[in-house]
Amino acid sequence: MPTLDRDLRVRRFQNADTHRIHNLFLEETRCLLWPMFVQTVRGPPAVLLHIVLLALGVVFARSFVFALFGVVVAVSVIFVYIYRWFHQYLTTSLKGDLANITQHYLSKAKSNFLVAEFDNSIVGFIAVEEKSEHIAAVRRISVETCFQRKRKYIASRLLQEALKFCQKCDYDEVVVEIPGTNKTKTYRMDHSEIKIKTEVFVARQG
Repeated sequence: MPTLDRDLRVRRFQNADTHRIHNLFLEETRCLLWPMFVQTVRGPPAVLLHIVLLALGVVFARSFVFALFGVVVAVSVIFVYIYRWFHQYLTTSLKGDLANITQHYLSKAKSNFLVAEFDNSIVGFIAVEEKSEHIAAVRRISVETCFQRKRKYIASRLLQEALKFCQKCDYDEVVVEIPGTNKTKTYRMDHSEIKIKTEVFVARQG
């Protein structure tokens, strides 16, 4: 029986992988929607807004039910905003670099697109994009959701191979994009092993 530790293989993207890459990307991104919504609702700005709405409802309307209704409306607005943001993110991605991976990544000497393959199926992928002569962006990190606890291992292997490629290309700096957000983490390349906490780059299950 195949095992991830022994049989997981990381290789370069091939055109025949496109359909599977798109499906995997959609699946991964959808998994990010609920955790991001929960994180936003629990964040200090949202909590403060809820408290203010409750206070205003009780003071001016003298009705806790009315105040609670205001909170429900605020939460609904937050969800719609996040949903629309994710929809735009998906549309832009699938019509952008993921529409023609070969042209966008593989046609450039210092860019790359790697896939993780297990049991004849693609279970993850990662991209390296040249931003300048000395700076690379590591992006599009996606891992099959059904592996649960093993997702970090797959992400780790993909990141390891991506960083090896960056070292071969003599990049001085690597900017790692966190999936489904506008956040990044920057790492200096000193041509030694770089340890990255892969749980940051793998979508949590809702």
